[in-house]
Formats: sequence, C-alpha cells, structure tokens
Amino acid sequence: MNIKITDFKYLFDGNDATLAVQEAVRLCGENPGATLDLCGETLHFYGKYAFEKEYYVSNNDYSKKSIIFPLLNMKDITVDGKGAELLFHGEVVPFVIDGSENVVLKDFKVDYPQPFFFQADIVEAGDNYIEVEFDTKEFNLRVKDREMVFFSPEDKWEITLDKVLVTEFDSDKVAPSAYIPPYFIYLPEKSDGSFLEPMYRFITAYQLSDNKIRFEGEFGHHHIAGNKLVCTLGLGRKCPGIFGTRSKDIVIKDVTLYQTAAMGVICQLCENVTLEGVKAMPREGSGRFLSVSADATHFVNCWGTVRYEGCKFVNMLDDAGNIHGIYTKFVRKTGERSVLLTFGHYQQRGLNLYDEGDVVHIADNRDMTFVAKLTVKKSYLISGDFVQVEFYEELPELLEGFVVENRTKMPELYINGCESGYNRPRGFLPTTWKKTVITNNVFYNMVFGLHFAGDSNDWFESGPVNDVLIKGNKFKNAAYAGGAAIQIDPHVLSGKTPYHRNIVIEDNEFEMHEERFLYARFVEGLVFRNNTFIENPELPAQDKIGENGIDVDDTCVNCVIEDVL
Repeated sequence: MNIKITDFKYLFDGNDATLAVQEAVRLCGENPGATLDLCGETLHFYGKYAFEKEYYVSNNDYSKKSIIFPLLNMKDITVDGKGAELLFHGEVVPFVIDGSENVVLKDFKVDYPQPFFFQADIVEAGDNYIEVEFDTKEFNLRVKDREMVFFSPEDKWEITLDKVLVTEFDSDKVAPSAYIPPYFIYLPEKSDGSFLEPMYRFITAYQLSDNKIRFEGEFGHHHIAGNKLVCTLGLGRKCPGIFGTRSKDIVIKDVTLYQTAAMGVICQLCENVTLEGVKAMPREGSGRFLSVSADATHFVNCWGTVRYEGCKFVNMLDDAGNIHGIYTKFVRKTGERSVLLTFGHYQQRGLNLYDEGDVVHIADNRDMTFVAKLTVKKSYLISGDFVQVEFYEELPELLEGFVVENRTKMPELYINGCESGYNRPRGFLPTTWKKTVITNNVFYNMVFGLHFAGDSNDWFESGPVNDVLIKGNKFKNAAYAGGAAIQIDPHVLSGKTPYHRNIVIEDNEFEMHEERFLYARFVEGLVFRNNTFIENPELPAQDKIGENGIDVDDTCVNCVIEDVL
C-alpha cells in the first residue's frame, strides 16, 4: 500500500504538516507493508500536533518527547522521502522507532531552520578577551545576570545557560581549529564541581549590541579574529534526529542530517541496524559550520549487526559513531541469586538492559577484570535509578564498585567506505567484543580517528574488543589537533591486565605532518603491520608520538608491531 502525504494536505495547518503525518503514520500502522511516500515535498513540522511520549534515551536526556514521525509497534513500514526536505521547528524529535520490525527510512533530508546551536564571527581577539558578531536571522543571544539566553523569535523558544561548550572553527577549512582546544565558557563565579571543570574557563560576558558580545577572562589561548565561534545550546540532549529502541531490522538509507538538536541517530536495545549512504553535514551554501549537535550516530547494547556502508559524517560537535554497552553498578544483593543495580552516568538512567537468557559478566571496576559469568532469569526496573536482576546461578562474593555488563546484547560491527572528520573530537569508538571489521574508510578527525576506550568509573561504557580488523583505511590528517590516529586507552585504575584483545591494523595509509599513528595501553594480541606513511608538511604539525609514531607500553602483551613503510 502506497500512502502519499499529498493526500493529506487537507490536514495541514498553514505550512505545518505534522497532523497530516500523524494520520498517515496511523494508517501505515493499520496496513503492514505500507510505504509512506513523502513525494519529494518540502515539509515543515512544529510541536503543536506532535505525538507525545516520555523516553529514557541512553547518552541523551530523559524527557517527554514531541515526536513528528512516531513509528511505534509497526511492522514492515517504509518512509520514502523521494528527496523530501523535512524542516523541523522547536523542541521536536523527528523520528522514533519503538517496538517495530522491518523499518526503512530513505531518501530525505532533515534540517532545523532555527538551529539549536550558536555561531558567531570572531571580530576581535586578545589574550584575555574576544568580541563576536552574529547574524540574527539564525542566531540570537543576550546576556543577563551571568547567564546566556539563546532564543528564536521565529520558533518562539528560549534557552538559558550559564555554561556552553565552545569550539573555534577555522573559517577557511570549515573545521575545528587545530591549535585551540574546545572549552566551556563558564559564567558563574564558583565552580559546580563537575568532572568537566578542567575544561571550564571562568568568563564574564557583556552585551555590546543586539548582535555583538564581548567575553573577558583567562582563555588559556589566543583566539583568531576572522574565525568562527560555535557552541551547542544544551537543550540537554532531549531531541535526537532518529531514535530507535527495542526494534529489529532497521535500515536508514540515503538520509542527510543537516542539523539535529542532539544526536543524529541513536539506537538502544535494537537488533540489526544498517546505515547506508547516511550523511551528517552542513547544508551547502548555508554558511553554517556545524551539522549534528552531538554524535552523528550512537548504538547502545544493540545486537545482531550494526553496519555502516558509504556514510559521511562531518562537522559534528561530537563523534562520528560510538558503539558500546553499559556497565551497571552493583548496589547490593537482594537474595542468593538477585541483585540491585544502578546507573553510573545520569544519561543511562531508566534502561532495563537485561532480558531472560542474557549472559552477563561481572567485573571489578578497578581493573575491569572478569569476576563471574551469570545468566539472567528475569529483571525489572524499580525506578529510573534502579533495576533488579535475578539470575539462574548463585551469586559470587560481590564488592562495592563492581559492575555488570550484558554480553549478549552486543553487535557485530562493520564500517566500510565511510568518511568522517572536521568534528570535535573523534571518528568511531568501536567497543564491542564481537567481530569488528573497519575497512576502506577515510578519517580526518580532530582527535583520534579510531578510539578503543571503555571504563567503569566515569562514562560506564563497556565493550572490551576481542576480534578487530582495521584494513585499507586512510588516516588523512587524523588527530590533526593532537593525539594518535588510532588510540587504545581503556580507563583502567589499577594493575596491568589487558582489557582489549586481538586488534589487527594492517595495510592502512597515514598521511600527516608528524608521525602519530598508534597509542596503545592494556591490549593483548595487537598487530600493526604493512602500514604506510605519507608526510605532508602542509598539514598541521603536532608532537610526534614515541620513537616512530608508535607508543605501546608494558601493559600491552603478545603484540607484533612493525614500523610504517
């Protein structure tokens, strides 16, 4: 069944197509196998008629969401844009895929005419001040009582913040500066005690005119007049572009995200997700320097396969892709076979990660070493903060700080023919213990093209890798602001036990000014061979790593490391 949005124009409210989409989506739900045809239209969406539902979204923020395309409990549905331009206004979530199976989203573009970021020209700069000007057609800021008030007269929203994450963009390269690290403009007089405090710059702001602001304080660096100052507005992360949860067999194809208010694509607890020809990038000719306000893509405790093919992710204010699980924290035993668990990071709250039959590992948070293997019998959320899990087996002795990782809900990962760069900070974080193949990609990220992390004390993102092939990629100016093109550094607090295993890096090309190929800690079975280096003195110069661009210490065992050719 082909359901055309043009057949519902009688439900448009002015240029607002939201109510028409709600009715068309409802009809699709009644007809499995239906295609919602957007007919190549330019469509505007507002929150007035949006579907509402509360969601906990991992690595984003809990809230009641205003959803334009609510694809809930559907089977065999395709949304075919036919090249449609989808323009979203205000605090709305474009797509939610929840409890659905065989969902295809294809051939459309997503944008916010009034974007949820701020961009300004640096017109003057000194050691302790900058002055910026901005175009009030898209960006508006006023300073009031040590706070910054960002607002849109057109879409009638207003966001008040006392701190914002700032990145200077090189105007010629349309890329984050190679020499000025991102930081927070922090207006309060006293710190809030956040672990991000090392990035705070205690600044005072002055409104010089409707479109001109002066910031004064100890920046720690000298901004460059003529460049751009870009920051996200911190709706929190309430409004991702495409959110999938508890769904199966999702395909997103030929979709371009010019702007989203939080992450571009975020899927949690989903089975089999394919991204083909997906792009996050600024609209050509728009003058914007930012695309997605956070990660372009993010996958949390998904399983089956996660596959990227021919995608392009540039100019985000976070990573191209982060694929990981979650460590939940042990609170107390509630029986011989049951435990109470909580969440280590507030943006992981409210997720019941465990189903009957799931195999979990318990780990010591200090060195993330294996403690026990158990099988879930049942689980349930007590609240947004606590989940109770019962196992088939008796529990071992458990200590304060121990963490639990779901080993069943992790995917095979394939990243092929993709491009990522000119973003803050990294390319991909491929942290899954299942097979991972990263081939024929191009990386030119600000800090790290590939980052193998994992920690159980700060972000609580799990995923010790065990079978990784990195082959035929081009790290062209990857880590251009410093660091290594490939960084392996799980956050281990004590000991020397390897966390990651079996990473093969071969037949790749590194084009840089200096040698910064590989930094590795806590890994076993690392192989680095038959890789080539092209020195390009026109690229930014940063400090060389190790003797020959490789830094591998004594926490790495049974490794084969060859110099680049």
